Amino acid sequence: MLTLLPAVSGCHILDAGCGGGWYSGQLLERRARVTAIDASAPLVEHTRRRLSQYLSGEPALLQARVANLAEPLDFLPDGSVDGVVSPLVLHYLEDWRPTLREMRRVLKPGGWILLSTHHPGADAAHFPDSPYFETSLVEDDWKWVGKVKFFRRPLTEVTSALTDVGFVIDRLVEPMPTDAFRAIEPDTYQRLLERPEFLIVRARVS
Repeated sequence: MLTLLPAVSGCHILDAGCGGGWYSGQLLERRARVTAIDASAPLVEHTRRRLSQYLSGEPALLQARVANLAEPLDFLPDGSVDGVVSPLVLHYLEDWRPTLREMRRVLKPGGWILLSTHHPGADAAHFPDSPYFETSLVEDDWKWVGKVKFFRRPLTEVTSALTDVGFVIDRLVEPMPTDAFRAIEPDTYQRLLERPEFLIVRARVS
């Protein structure tokens, strides 16, 4: 994600699905002004505590608030954001188009979105009973969390959702595990070479 991040110094970036604020911290270190949102109030509070030094000043470099990406981003004016980062969030939404349409609304001309999601091929292999070309609600058991529900979708739907609302895709990347990761987790490294888990897309307002 970070290697695909455009220059953000002096820019207003929306961290859409900020979680615990890791990407917000990376953006702030790169001198961006960040609006961080998440549907989870505890995670937003964690982000505020973690990055509290950026909450003061005029204007403050960080604003963190509870907001659901399935709802309109009414707190952001049209054309007020230079870029959107959305890490491993959109697969919790059945239809991306309303959310992407809102993101496009708040982006300035030439603005961009950088998102990551589950790799459609990995999801298809993991859920063989779910028809590949349908967007389907599935449930997985993550040992560190428990049962988690999300939507798996074909690659065609990932790209069409973006282009249908006026984005132009300029990069689509299947990230590969690093040599450093191989030294720590050789078996998982080999598995990720055979079945990539994630997909990263960068797109711009047309």
